[in-house]
Amino acid sequence: MTKQNKQTVTIILMLAVIVVSYYFFSQKKQPEDLIAIVGNQKIFIQDVEKEMKRRGGRHQQSLDKNLLLEEMILRAAMIDQAIKTGIDQQPDFIRTYQNLLVGQYKKKYLKPLIDGVDLTADEIQSYYSSHIEKYTQPAKARLALIFMRIHSKMSDERKNKIKTRMFEARKKASQISNVRGFGPVAVQYSEDQVTRYKGGDIGWVYENQAYRWDQKVLSAGFALEKINEISDIITTDDGLYLVKLIDRRPSKVRPFEKVKAKIRHKQILDQRKQVESNFEKTVREKTPVTIYQDALDKVVVTKADKDNSKLPVPMINQ
Repeated sequence: MTKQNKQTVTIILMLAVIVVSYYFFSQKKQPEDLIAIVGNQKIFIQDVEKEMKRRGGRHQQSLDKNLLLEEMILRAAMIDQAIKTGIDQQPDFIRTYQNLLVGQYKKKYLKPLIDGVDLTADEIQSYYSSHIEKYTQPAKARLALIFMRIHSKMSDERKNKIKTRMFEARKKASQISNVRGFGPVAVQYSEDQVTRYKGGDIGWVYENQAYRWDQKVLSAGFALEKINEISDIITTDDGLYLVKLIDRRPSKVRPFEKVKAKIRHKQILDQRKQVESNFEKTVREKTPVTIYQDALDKVVVTKADKDNSKLPVPMINQ
């Protein structure tokens, strides 16, 4: 064999070794559990098994695995093409993906803490006892009034005439019965246009609460002891009043059994909010954060238009 022939044989053998090595190398790289490659997506045995379990549960034998694989291939092809077109880099997609991450993180680590919040019967009872004022309805009275206006610029003579007129009204009111409040006396004498045609009836008012009438007037009404009793003339900054007690209800405490469910619901909500606040604080503290204030100062804030409803609203953790 000539030297040239020996060189030719050597080259052929080397090429054969390369081809055989590539074949075995490529066979070795392909995992035994790989079922299909779809673009840059891969489908493994465990992927198909998981999908069969998800869809069929205990009835996996009813599924056609070839048809299932075709559906998985189509889905993988859609994913591959979506990535190639850059959809996964679009801001809306990234935000949706991030929201999903936050949601799943909260579901795994925050939800168990929230679900664990509860109150014992003793805790509910203790809250009720220590906040009994919340469940106490204050005393209330139904009052009627007659009002005559007096102001500082009036002459003493004019003021005295109005006061005499008020005495007259009180006398007439004490002489009638079986009427609503002051009845026709309010129509004849009162200057309170809202109530005069209702016998001066202002409805139910609660003790120690503010209303449009002077507190002196309301206090005088609550000081009356008997139903249909009429007060003396009351002088305030805006004029003279008479008050009549139509009806009254003493203060009343709502029974524990009536409010315990509401207390439990409210307290659980409050405690869950606190748990969530503590959770967010912990997440914030254990995550390294660097803020560059000079860059933040460069953020341009759009001036508000006349129609503020058209402006985007900043969303936090959405």
